[in-house]
Amino acid sequence: MHPLWKKASVFIWLMVFSFAFPLQSVFGDDAADGSATQIQKPSHYLVVTYFHTSFRCPSCYRIEKYSKDAIHFNFEDELKSGKIVWRVINVEEPPNRHFIKDYRLYSKHLIVSEVQDGKELRWKDLKEVWVKVRDEAQFNDYVKTEISDWLKE
Repeated sequence: MHPLWKKASVFIWLMVFSFAFPLQSVFGDDAADGSATQIQKPSHYLVVTYFHTSFRCPSCYRIEKYSKDAIHFNFEDELKSGKIVWRVINVEEPPNRHFIKDYRLYSKHLIVSEVQDGKELRWKDLKEVWVKVRDEAQFNDYVKTEISDWLKE
């Protein structure tokens, strides 16, 4: 057998092995960081979602950026612990279309949702983001206050 073919066959077997036995399943979920403990995700948490469509104007992009910045800056610990989950969803993608009806979406929206044991308890549309989009400090204060109030309850 030609030496090049030997190298190619070894490479192919390594690839097959890596897909058949991913590192996480061989070494556990905590192998990447070397820790022996896993972080328990809370059963009660907030989901903050920016819902958008495929077409977005400059204000739409700004709302997404300001929202993300406000959440990451003001709630870093809560994001790390899983107490807050941040996500961005395009409602025009087929698996996401149900959100239009679920939250009565008619434009781009920032929704805060409280979840307990996998079930949504309540939600709120932070409509003021459209009014405050021209002032980043006001926007940040609004999002911070709204989410802080939800965390207190």
